[in-house]
Amino acid sequence: MNPFEYKERQSDKFQYTSIDRVIEMIYRKYKFITNINVSDVLEWIGDIYGLLAVPSMFRYKVTGADLLTPNIDIEQYRGQLPIDYRKVLKGGIRDYSSKTVYRPNRGTFASALYDLNSGPKYKNTDKVYTIRGGYIFVEDETATLEMCYEAFPIDERGYPLIPDEQKVLEYAMEYIAEKIAFNLLAENKISQYVYEKIDTRRVWRAGGAHTALIRPDPDTMETWTWARLRLTSIIGHHDTSYSMFGTAEDLTLGTNND
Repeated sequence: MNPFEYKERQSDKFQYTSIDRVIEMIYRKYKFITNINVSDVLEWIGDIYGLLAVPSMFRYKVTGADLLTPNIDIEQYRGQLPIDYRKVLKGGIRDYSSKTVYRPNRGTFASALYDLNSGPKYKNTDKVYTIRGGYIFVEDETATLEMCYEAFPIDERGYPLIPDEQKVLEYAMEYIAEKIAFNLLAENKISQYVYEKIDTRRVWRAGGAHTALIRPDPDTMETWTWARLRLTSIIGHHDTSYSMFGTAEDLTLGTNND
């Protein structure tokens, strides 16, 4: 479960496909839709990610995996976040050389401790960080950080990708089709009946897409089971980036060693 041990430094629960496939599905199903603006589709795909908001939709990624997302160089106490950054995974910030894990700074005045190009006014005894405005701030003037984080899946063009799950693709198709159909209805190019049919399909597809995304696989459920069925608790998960989370407990009950 250590986030830094993902194979090839990136872990995907789903395969992904481009927005071009969704656009093709719309053209194939709704013959009256003849013109789709790609810039609008990019915005609507972002809406879909926000509405479904299921963690498994996003990539689990480690900085340094590719040239677009190198490790974070800290200069003057701050470094720039990766371009596809969404949020840090648990225990997901550590020093690249020493592997010391940083924790979030939860102090009341944490967000106000950093002035531009100046150090913090108060220092912690351990390593802490604050994320604000596209930057990560630490209490070291210079450092190189390794981050494991949830990333927005994007292709080589910088366009968002869609999980290649049939129910998710169908929801994306109906969501975008409803947006276009509403504009066509406003221009009196389609009837109210046609629009309502599309809107009804969109609502029904939303539930199926959400269910397809939240359904855990057997290995994940096994990890959850062993994380809770322990007589001896493991503390200090954060210091090891949760590498022991979900480890089965080995008990030698009823063994006579005499």
